[in-house]
Amino acid sequence: MIRLEHVTVEFENRTILDDVSCQVIQGETKVMLGPSGAGKSSLLKIILGLWKPNRGSVFVDGTEITDLSERDKMPIRKRMSMVFQGNALFDSLTVAENVGFFLQEHSEMTPREIKERVKECLEFVNLQDTQDLLPEEISGGMKKRVAIARAIAFHPEIILYDEPTTGLDPLNAKIITELIMRLKKERGITSVVVTHILRDAFAVGDSLALMNDGRIIIDGSPHDLVSSTDQFIESFLSEIREEANLLLQ
Repeated sequence: MIRLEHVTVEFENRTILDDVSCQVIQGETKVMLGPSGAGKSSLLKIILGLWKPNRGSVFVDGTEITDLSERDKMPIRKRMSMVFQGNALFDSLTVAENVGFFLQEHSEMTPREIKERVKECLEFVNLQDTQDLLPEEISGGMKKRVAIARAIAFHPEIILYDEPTTGLDPLNAKIITELIMRLKKERGITSVVVTHILRDAFAVGDSLALMNDGRIIIDGSPHDLVSSTDQFIESFLSEIREEANLLLQ
């Protein structure tokens, strides 16, 4: 469904992505894993078409989007949603207004249809009782769930997550990873999850691409990572190697 071929991105003589090639199969959850500054979040901007690579090609469902105009990219972007690391909620809007905002601005749905869709999305993330609250009145974990509710409001085929569990306590992180897995199982959502948190990567990932310094070190199954003898991979996995082995049994 998503394919990157030899993508290189450079800014001011600095290489952000270095000859990156990978693919995301329809219906799978692909995790982009690695330390901060590895280039993971930059890949999301490339997939969305927000950045144009200096070299290489990007395909979504067989269509190359690398050189498309902003107008021609819009039908493809409408099939995708993004869950931002900072949630990107509007402080002055209620939870329900945040979830329905883009439907109101960019769809032909009636106010009644939008209200029903918002209700459906909030029920999915178990926040139906928060619709009249402002973002400042709910917890960090709840804000993340609101961001996911907003992301699914358009019924997207693809969701991109940028560090979805960063800053959350273990209980709320588990709630978020379970929502990502439910969206795959119940709605067939294709997901790209950027994270540096190993436990969450192994919890949700069908395949994992480990990045460092703008390059993909390995791209394969969780088993492939655990069984690798590469020095960088072994060092990166060292803190949860025993737990990872248990998860994969």
